[in-house]
Amino acid sequence: MSEIVSQRGTNTLQSKTKEWKTVLFRAATILSILYFLCWPMQLEGCSMEPTYNNHDIVCFNRFSAILQNYKHGDIVIFDYFDTYGKHTVLKRIVGKAGDHIEISTNGVKRNGILLQEDYAMGKTTGAVDMIVPEDTVFVLGDHREISFDSRHMGVISQKDLKGKVLFRLFPLQ
Repeated sequence: MSEIVSQRGTNTLQSKTKEWKTVLFRAATILSILYFLCWPMQLEGCSMEPTYNNHDIVCFNRFSAILQNYKHGDIVIFDYFDTYGKHTVLKRIVGKAGDHIEISTNGVKRNGILLQEDYAMGKTTGAVDMIVPEDTVFVLGDHREISFDSRHMGVISQKDLKGKVLFRLFPLQ
């Protein structure tokens, strides 16, 4: 009799262990997918207004950092280090490797063509005339008058890009 009870207890324990392994595997799979494809981040600062505002929560895709498949206009996330420490920064790609970027009182030109930037707020100041080096991008914030971007920090290495923004999660608009 005790042998039967012991065997039932073992079967129950084995089935519960198998269930837990399945649950943990599924949770790890879901977290991995979310981590690479759609990870949330809260913004700090106003340099991307009017597109994104201070304290908005956006979802970004880390998988694009692995593929390095960025396009003009993509909004990317990267870390910037200064004397105050590390800052996670969100900016728009305006120039890619080989592009000729000019910034003057007339606005921003890429390869000699004046960009129509309906998303930009304020006047774009600064004097830039450069060819974007290989494996780098030239980025600007949408709120041009207050943005600290490639006009100040230089081009950003593509290997430093953490991903690109997919959409605003909160607040919904």
